[in-house]
Amino acid sequence: MDFLKVKTRTGKKGVIEVYPEFLIQKNKDLMIRGGDFYAVWVEEKGLWSTDEYDVVRLVDRELDEFAAEKRKNTDDTVRVLHMRDAKTHMIDDWHKYCQRQLRDSFVMLDEKIIFSNTPVNKTDYASKRLDYPLQSGDMSAYERLMSVLYKPEERRKIEWAIGAIVTGKSKELQKFMVLYGAVGTGKSTVINIIEKLFAGYFSVFDAKSLGSSNNAFALEQFRSNPLVAVQHDGDLSHIEDNTRLNSLVSHEPMTVNEKYKSAYSARFNSFLIMGTNKPVRITDAKSGLIRRLIDVKPSGRKMPREEYETLVARIPFELGAIAAHCRDVFNDAPTAYNDYIPTGMLGASNDFYNFIEESYDIFKRNDSTTLKSAWELYKTYCDNAKLRYPMSMRPFKEELKNYFREFSDRVKNEDGSRSRNVYTGFRSERIDGVQGEIPETEAGDSWLALDFDDSLLDDILADCPAQYASDSGTPIMRWDDVKDKLSDISTDKLHYVRPPQEHIVIDFDLKGDNGEKSLDKNITEAKKYPPTYAEVSKSGSGIHLHYIYDGDVTKLAPKINDNIEIKTFMGKSALRRKRTKCNRLPIAHISSGLPLKEEKSAVNANSVKSEFGLHRLIERNLHKEIHPGTKPSVDFIVKILDDAYRSGLKYDISNMRPRVLSFAAASTHHAGYCIKRLNDMRFKSEETSEPDRGELLFYDVEVFPNLLIICCKPEGEGKKIVRMINPTPTDVERLLNCRLVGFNCRRYDNHILYARLLGYSNEEIYKLSQRIVSGDRSAFF
Repeated sequence: MDFLKVKTRTGKKGVIEVYPEFLIQKNKDLMIRGGDFYAVWVEEKGLWSTDEYDVVRLVDRELDEFAAEKRKNTDDTVRVLHMRDAKTHMIDDWHKYCQRQLRDSFVMLDEKIIFSNTPVNKTDYASKRLDYPLQSGDMSAYERLMSVLYKPEERRKIEWAIGAIVTGKSKELQKFMVLYGAVGTGKSTVINIIEKLFAGYFSVFDAKSLGSSNNAFALEQFRSNPLVAVQHDGDLSHIEDNTRLNSLVSHEPMTVNEKYKSAYSARFNSFLIMGTNKPVRITDAKSGLIRRLIDVKPSGRKMPREEYETLVARIPFELGAIAAHCRDVFNDAPTAYNDYIPTGMLGASNDFYNFIEESYDIFKRNDSTTLKSAWELYKTYCDNAKLRYPMSMRPFKEELKNYFREFSDRVKNEDGSRSRNVYTGFRSERIDGVQGEIPETEAGDSWLALDFDDSLLDDILADCPAQYASDSGTPIMRWDDVKDKLSDISTDKLHYVRPPQEHIVIDFDLKGDNGEKSLDKNITEAKKYPPTYAEVSKSGSGIHLHYIYDGDVTKLAPKINDNIEIKTFMGKSALRRKRTKCNRLPIAHISSGLPLKEEKSAVNANSVKSEFGLHRLIERNLHKEIHPGTKPSVDFIVKILDDAYRSGLKYDISNMRPRVLSFAAASTHHAGYCIKRLNDMRFKSEETSEPDRGELLFYDVEVFPNLLIICCKPEGEGKKIVRMINPTPTDVERLLNCRLVGFNCRRYDNHILYARLLGYSNEEIYKLSQRIVSGDRSAFF
């Protein structure tokens, strides 16, 4: 990192101290905004980070790497002044460096949408990325949902706006979108889809405050400068001053007031999307909102509740395809709404709409009118309605045009006379609100009709390694010894097969009211996922959905919930199956919608104490320190070992299997389940060769009630003996980085090292050693 230089100095008692020195210069890896830390470049992620704790982690890592090299060339004690250690005061130096010694130097982050398949470099200034790729694909659920809730012309407005955001052109467009309709017509449905499409890139806003002339802090809600700002239920029906709203939508520089901060100037890139059941008030014919507002009206059509919930549940699997489709819609006509005028919103924002509704029969019967005739009707309406502020004729003339298809200044009649200001072609649909028929669904639920006996999967995986299961339900032999392929065995018998790594299976094991697996419930839940090849599980009551995952399989979480698992087949993992009933759909590709593992792994594979930490974490579960019950503790042990296995850590803790088995068998209500889960526990990694752990050391340990002495000597003649009196956990950690050979050691000396590593005091270590000497085997754990 270009803002950091690692340096050394001599401390007390000749100890070499390694500390960070922060450089006063124009940095490319660090950004300062508002007189404080803004972002740091994280090379390993390929992204910027606004989390200051990432700085602490990165700096401490460089200090440790430097110290490790230093120790190879000196026999002196090397002490690292970590930023994470408050006693070193390095964090205070960092705050002084950012807040007092550097000046603002930054570029706004996340002004461009980054998809999972978007190449990124430092100059893209991205701190986040979406978890799905931008690529074409199946979006049948989206198509069905939108075809019912919105008419084609209204749907096109929505997709055009989404496409503008995807392409980045929304920062240049002076438009905002309002979904205007009655309650329950699909406004929030669309906004929810938009939130899923741009997770991390959107924020919420309060539209009412933007139209208020008294709210000085209305722009504070945009301080993070999101690319998308949404509000599910907004209100712009009482705009007092539209200046702020116009400037915000136009992306003009504006003065921002934040509470307890000085005012500053900013240009916002946000595209505003709001749902409302009240019309947007357009103050006059010259209002800037007329050319900036895109109003969208739902069709008012509805579908059965069950079908709606199923389609909404499938939307997360279609995000990449939806984004790509909307991008294409925008690219086909990027200037489609440059001259758009929201005539519908114009009429609905005042009492004029009520006048048209009152005179509906007259206009409908004649299909035309003149300004003079309509004016007389309006005056009568105003008297009856007791309007305090009726229109004058001039604005009345303009408003009336919104309800007729044609307006002519002069018209020649059949008898040769001329009429002035004639309106023809009454737009009755603006009052009727006529609803069209709900289009029939194309795919329906037939894709999960499990009516076939011959399986497509047998052909697809024909060349994959396979073997029969034993009577206990486990593989008969090691996979290294398996020669058969799936095509060589009878798939109507219980067997195991090893699919390709990109092949995943979603396993549904939902239970009914009687506590047994329910096929009906599993089918109902499976309908919420994209159509694909499906088959009944071995039990006959579960469902297996097969997919090809186009993302990184190693990042998938093992579970969606307690009864729905995501089965991946890395290493030598295999699928247990028995061919019974299935459908005939091909295996679908998906790239989003499934939960991912947390970025922070439960195990640090780079640390030599990782295997010990794995021991310790499992031990805590065996003592029920994390979960109070046996079943959740066993499930958590499975997850711990699964995360360790997938992280690439080299470990072998097979010696713990008997204790875990005893623990599982002691379950009061779930002994069978817990023992079965033992088969899923990976007590040993694929590669267990010992990594290079530095030079060879011979060591010995002496323990007293108030004293701990560790002596070690490097291999070779003439090497000095190193004596450590009451060593710190850090000293022991450095020792464990070497290859150790006990010199006349007792059987518990290695446990003493680990006890000090965990921070045990001298007295606690002495008591531990006495328990081991007395034969208390539990002390080993």
